[in-house]
Amino acid sequence: MLKSLTIKNFTVFSKAEFDFSPGLNVIIGANGLGKSHILKLGYSCSWLWNSSSGGLDLSKRIAGKLVKIYRPDSLGRLVRRGQGHHRAEVQVNFLRQKPNRLSFSFAANSKSEVSLGMILSINGPPTIFFPTKETLSTYPGFASLYRDYHIEMDETYYDLCLALERPLLRGPRYEKARELLDPLEKILGGAVRNENGRFILQQSGNGKLEMPLVAEGIRKLASVAYLIANGSLTDQSTLYWDEPETNLNPLLIVKLAEILVKIAQQGTQIIIATHSLFLLKELDLQLKIAHNQNQQGRFFALAPSEDGVVVQAGNSIEEVEPITALDVEIDQAERYEALVSEVGQAGGKRNA
Repeated sequence: MLKSLTIKNFTVFSKAEFDFSPGLNVIIGANGLGKSHILKLGYSCSWLWNSSSGGLDLSKRIAGKLVKIYRPDSLGRLVRRGQGHHRAEVQVNFLRQKPNRLSFSFAANSKSEVSLGMILSINGPPTIFFPTKETLSTYPGFASLYRDYHIEMDETYYDLCLALERPLLRGPRYEKARELLDPLEKILGGAVRNENGRFILQQSGNGKLEMPLVAEGIRKLASVAYLIANGSLTDQSTLYWDEPETNLNPLLIVKLAEILVKIAQQGTQIIIATHSLFLLKELDLQLKIAHNQNQQGRFFALAPSEDGVVVQAGNSIEEVEPITALDVEIDQAERYEALVSEVGQAGGKRNA
């Protein structure tokens, strides 16, 4: 699990610190404020913790992963622009029985290596990243295609395909997973299966439905269901999800919020980035409902400043400002009421 992330001169951030909850974490902010950058950085470091075997090549592995995830022309492009010679600095603290740390830095002219500070001491639990576009419909053959050819897609899609390749759980572990699978499969109207390298939705009474025929928003929930069923989303693992509300209607967003809180209650850390005020409010509501189960949540609001993007954090949405989506919604409501009033007055004059 990710305990904290401290960065300096990284992309749009001059200096920022994130202290994460072991439960549900929500990052919100306008376009261009670095929400996805934080998710990708946290994921890259978590992935290294999970797969790290130490050794002298770790600095190259960190640099290589960042380039594959962010897709810049060179590693140094991730250093914040500005006067003088800036250097990006990253420090990550993990939590699993005992703290583990990773720190590194790189300059604007860096290409394939970073300078290491503290190094991870043990391998960590699994970590999953859901990009904005769903993956189940493009899954067949994608992993081998990505390995053999140059494809202009970031490596989160490849990593997710590798996680989806894992077989389903069996025995007591699968029965435990059913606590989360049952409500998901009720929403999906069936169970997700991998048949001969293609995902299908096995619907009760309606047979098989190929994933490209399933609505994209539903396919996202289907990915969650399958990763629960194959053990990728387990106790102590971390799920990063970029804009989970995309292509979901409000009813399904409510269901999604319920599922995310339940997954967090089972011991999976969740870190999401969103534009949706509706999802933000629903997650806050679900966390308040789950408060008696000691469910923990953390909210981070990103805002522009003269010295880069700044971060404000709190345990509820009432504690973080500014929330751009909230400001826009209030402005829309005021404009709507003013227009309705104006139209009403004009209609009254015509009738008179």
